[in-house]
Amino acid sequence: MAMEKLFEQRHSEVPVLLSIKNLAVSYGNIRAVRGISFNVRQGQIAALIGANGAGKSSLLRAVSGMIPYEGEICYKGINLKDVAAHKLVSLGITHVPEGRGIFGNLTVRENLTLGTWCRRDGLEIIKKDYDHVVELFPRLGERMGQLSGTLSGGEQQMLAIGRALMSRGDMILLDEPSMGLSPVLADEIFGIIDEINKHGVTILLVEQNAYMALQAAGYGCVMENGEITLDGTGAELIENPRVRQAYLGV
Repeated sequence: MAMEKLFEQRHSEVPVLLSIKNLAVSYGNIRAVRGISFNVRQGQIAALIGANGAGKSSLLRAVSGMIPYEGEICYKGINLKDVAAHKLVSLGITHVPEGRGIFGNLTVRENLTLGTWCRRDGLEIIKKDYDHVVELFPRLGERMGQLSGTLSGGEQQMLAIGRALMSRGDMILLDEPSMGLSPVLADEIFGIIDEINKHGVTILLVEQNAYMALQAAGYGCVMENGEITLDGTGAELIENPRVRQAYLGV
């Protein structure tokens, strides 16, 4: 696409962290993702927007090794096709799934500790990361001994993101972080996403709230029926008449 080529030319000096080529995902006879290609560059927030069933979550699950796929996914130049899902965390990829995926029968601290399972850098550095998560999410600091299943929806989302941060990965896959949250809490979560990105973490974001996603994103894609139909900077997509009519209610 012409827009994609223009975007790549303007940002070619930034290294590609995640490269997706001709990715296809099927569930039986249903083709959920139809041969899409795009790059996520180091330090970006890249947003995928589109209607329910467009294939956005399937794309994230393919990247994190949760479902089989056709095509090529490369991370830091490594083809992930033959990399087991549990080894992706060690490579630097963490996934915060839709629905948060916390362990409700474990405490907040225990959930955060699970995020460190593949680390070998010592308790002192891990303690600093606990402190960093608490700095970002003060409410988690107040609830370290509380069972995670008793947290509010917003607090559970904070915990899911905090647990991802505890792995010290380079990229976080975020699936619907504002789902079920009030506008105030959604704004708070997106403020924290921006703060995480400023610390150098690359984020691939799937989000139903298209305006919030594109406001946050340096790069965005519109997915429809398993295909990318538009891409560009977040600001360009916000001003695109087709996006404004279909996704922004303008």
